[in-house]
Amino acid sequence: MMGQIRDQLQNLTAAEITPGQLSSAGGKVFVSSNAVRAQNDLQAVVQFWRDVHAPTYGLPIPSSGKSVSEQDTEAVFKDLILPGTNETLYVNALSVTNADPLTAAVVTVKVGDATFGSLSVDAQSTTVFIGVGAASALFLTKGQTLSFNQAGAGANTCTAIASYSLSIQG
Repeated sequence: MMGQIRDQLQNLTAAEITPGQLSSAGGKVFVSSNAVRAQNDLQAVVQFWRDVHAPTYGLPIPSSGKSVSEQDTEAVFKDLILPGTNETLYVNALSVTNADPLTAAVVTVKVGDATFGSLSVDAQSTTVFIGVGAASALFLTKGQTLSFNQAGAGANTCTAIASYSLSIQG
């Protein structure tokens, strides 16, 4: 069994290996004492994968930062961030700017179907949802879309901007 785990993954680089492949290869390892060598081999392969895909154990992965922005277009929620398969995103900033010259907007931000926050954004101003003086950073995984909408201001006048990085990548 010792080499069989590595043999199953031998044609893959560390970047190509998925958690599902590790589970499939390691699923054949028993807990009995005569399988200790196979257990150690599996542990070494998982550590190798971890060094590439989750090198900082939940902290932001270097050079993975991005900023995205979306403008409201309707009275429905507009998706801002959609994590991919086997990704965990660390959202460290979120602000909304209301460009309407006269009318304040009530902006609601959701994580999945749950309301994260709802704040008034004055005409021609910006309000911070995540950052200094506001909510702290949050983690998102696949299935937890960060979205927003606004009511009160004119259509196409509010823009949400978020900054995030990968925390875990698949």
